[in-house]
Amino acid sequence: MTLAVDKAGGTGGRAGLSDRKREAILKGAKAVFLKQGFGGASMDEVAAAAGVSKMTVYRHFGSKEDLFAGVITELCHLIVTEEIDEIFARPPREALRAFARKMTDIVFARDTAELHRIVIAESRRFPKLGRLFYETGPQVCIDALAGYFIRHKGDPALKVSDPRRAAEEFLELLRGYSHLKMLLGIDKAPAPRDIDARIEAALRHVMV
Repeated sequence: MTLAVDKAGGTGGRAGLSDRKREAILKGAKAVFLKQGFGGASMDEVAAAAGVSKMTVYRHFGSKEDLFAGVITELCHLIVTEEIDEIFARPPREALRAFARKMTDIVFARDTAELHRIVIAESRRFPKLGRLFYETGPQVCIDALAGYFIRHKGDPALKVSDPRRAAEEFLELLRGYSHLKMLLGIDKAPAPRDIDARIEAALRHVMV
């Protein structure tokens, strides 16, 4: 049974307030991480940015690592959301094109690139940071797409023999060297026409 939001202040109201505080913490944490980096960020700064107490931050996230994971997970959630079932219920070409569009929108977003730079810059000082970033971000997206390929094994529209490898290659084709250039500050995010071309190339890689 789902608890409805109780504006009068029942259990649903407390749950709704907790969710809003969590959202505020993640928003504040993202701003602080982008400004200070992982090593320079403090839970006090996050609490101030979120407008909550430090105790509240720790109640939702037990450590700075957990908080960073929450920020990355939130970005990934924009791709692998509840609507992913609706997207993957479409015909293969339409489904994969929609998934690819959501992926490129997030991957080439400015904030995502900045968080990626932070991980690369600080992973030697904080060895767990790289694994944390990968497992809560890219790995989740790979798993979602590989799961789709597994469920559609034998579909004549797809040419996939190894679902996980196909998922990794599909997502890598979407990024290409444009993503590396953006991370290095050599170039800006690719133009919409280039994004469209990348999506179609990725589709050709896995579809007949």
